Amino acid sequence: MSSIPSQLARVPNLMASNVMLGSLHKTNQSLLHTQIQLASGKAVNRPSDNAVSASAISLLDDSIERRDQRLRNLSHAEAVMGTTDAALADAADLMLEAKEIGLSQIGAGSDSETRENQAKIIESILDQMIAVGNRKYQQVHLFGGETTSREPMVEQLNGIRYQGTGKGMHTDLGMVRSIPVTMSGADAFGALSARVEGDRDLGPEMVPQTRLEDLRGARGQGVTPDVIRANVDGAQVSVDLSNAHTVEDVVRGLEEAIQTVDPDAEVRIDPASGTRFEIQPGNGVEITISDPGSEAMAADLGLTEKTFTGPTGGVGGDVDPKLTDMTPVGSLIGVDDPPGMIRISNGGQQREVDLSEAETVQDIKNIVAGLDMGVRVEIAGDGDRFNFINELSGGAMSISEVAGGDTAEQLGVRSLTGSTKLSEFNNGLGVQIKSGAVDPVTGDPDPDKDMDFEVVTKDGTSFAVDLAGAETVQDVLDRINDAADAEGLTVGTEFTAGLAADGNGIAITDNTTPAVVGTEVVPLNGSFAAQDLGLKGETNGATLTGEDRATVAVNSVFTHLMSLRDALKEDDDRGISLAVDRLEGDIDRVTQARADVGVRMRRVVDATEREEDLKIQDTNMRSQVQDLDYTEAAMRFADLQQQLQAGLTSASRISSISLLDFLR
Repeated sequence: MSSIPSQLARVPNLMASNVMLGSLHKTNQSLLHTQIQLASGKAVNRPSDNAVSASAISLLDDSIERRDQRLRNLSHAEAVMGTTDAALADAADLMLEAKEIGLSQIGAGSDSETRENQAKIIESILDQMIAVGNRKYQQVHLFGGETTSREPMVEQLNGIRYQGTGKGMHTDLGMVRSIPVTMSGADAFGALSARVEGDRDLGPEMVPQTRLEDLRGARGQGVTPDVIRANVDGAQVSVDLSNAHTVEDVVRGLEEAIQTVDPDAEVRIDPASGTRFEIQPGNGVEITISDPGSEAMAADLGLTEKTFTGPTGGVGGDVDPKLTDMTPVGSLIGVDDPPGMIRISNGGQQREVDLSEAETVQDIKNIVAGLDMGVRVEIAGDGDRFNFINELSGGAMSISEVAGGDTAEQLGVRSLTGSTKLSEFNNGLGVQIKSGAVDPVTGDPDPDKDMDFEVVTKDGTSFAVDLAGAETVQDVLDRINDAADAEGLTVGTEFTAGLAADGNGIAITDNTTPAVVGTEVVPLNGSFAAQDLGLKGETNGATLTGEDRATVAVNSVFTHLMSLRDALKEDDDRGISLAVDRLEGDIDRVTQARADVGVRMRRVVDATEREEDLKIQDTNMRSQVQDLDYTEAAMRFADLQQQLQAGLTSASRISSISLLDFLR
């Protein structure tokens, strides 16, 4: 509080006036400040009131604002998850209904007309399932993963294409481990893509533009730019490659450094392997390369632990370049430059793709993506081969050759080869092979009843084929050719079982004469092997080409509903049974997805309660610092009023005193 000194009467009038006005001003200022506090209810209204308290209040305001936003996020997340759970419940009900329809149509109690009618119901269920997959909450699609702004399920060709990406959309929920708010369509409806995995290492060669970061290095640990040392006939040369980015930078930097001592030395990419560095010193000159520091760039380049002696020189270790989008097609080992044609089939469509214009891996990707067939190309995770991805549920993708070409095989992506496993046939159902048959009378093994099918050639020769133990397509081809050879046919000229030269499938070439009947494959002993291999049938030509049963299909509920619908339309008992079995797995998956959503919702509810408690604590702390003590402020206000009144009274009295008052 301010006061007016009692000795003001003995000072000049001007000074007394200034002191009194200053004192009154301070009192008025304090009175105004207290009035503002009482009116606002806050002890601190601006930083100048109390800098320390204002700083604390600012931090607490920020914390409370963040908690409010998290609470809004948590509320939205809970609503999204609740809607997702409801959608999954609807999906489960639809799957159960489809399964019940399928079970009711298995066996002799149903006719083709009834199945045709039930197929229409399955079609309706499929439409409803697509609608569930595209369900959204406040413009957020529930099953698009991280892609929430567009419909995840779109009808394309004769199938359903999934456009979502990632496992789910994340937002700030205040958790140590964030959880996705939305769900991937794959988690709810099954694997929404399938792939033809490349079966050979394309082992790209280095080119001058190859980046060092795209080399695995001789030690398999990549290549880190650094300084290396070259010993040229006893002379130590430091080679600074710390700014090198490409193979050309390494070749040029190393060559220029060595040539300061040996002008005839050359450094280049080994033309024989394409994956090693070659150093060729001048006549009689010896060069060794080492690492001077803790880094091991020279070792990663494969140049250590070796002496390069001129004029022959030598090559270093394999630096194992990775396949990248910018890899030139001409550098792919075993692939023609330019490549030829391949045939891609999917969703009832078939296209012949000319890759001769592709200069880089990215060009191949773009050409395939431009077909708009639900097929894309990716580089496998290990960076040494291609994968062709089928994104179309209901589509059966195959990659095959065109007119006897071998481009698909060179790229390692032909979907039916000798190494293809029989377990991959028929969308993963495999090939049903008879084995272990016994004589019902004696109980002894009966090899004749293990025969899966019979091949009848054009000259009337017939032989049975036993596929027991066969695991790959090549095993099947060997069994057929061995059986033909055992029957006296000359394999390779009269008869050959191999792969189709155009398209995919097992091809039986029959050159026997005279032609009495057509070439035919007949199932034996109730075996489905011939049908599962696509060989059931006959032809009057020289070659019987089977169907491609090793197509790549997406293992999703949409695919299985389509399979059930088609099996009902075709009156196919086995197809109906297989589709129902697959739906059982879909029901288990959606149940697991609901459980996952339930766990997430529980975590969201717990996080909401925790945020609300923390917000209350922060609000209480801010109140202690910022809010006004009304009792104390009211008493202070009354004191200031009295002080102001006393000050005005004192000022009026003091200002009326003059020199004459002291002369009396």
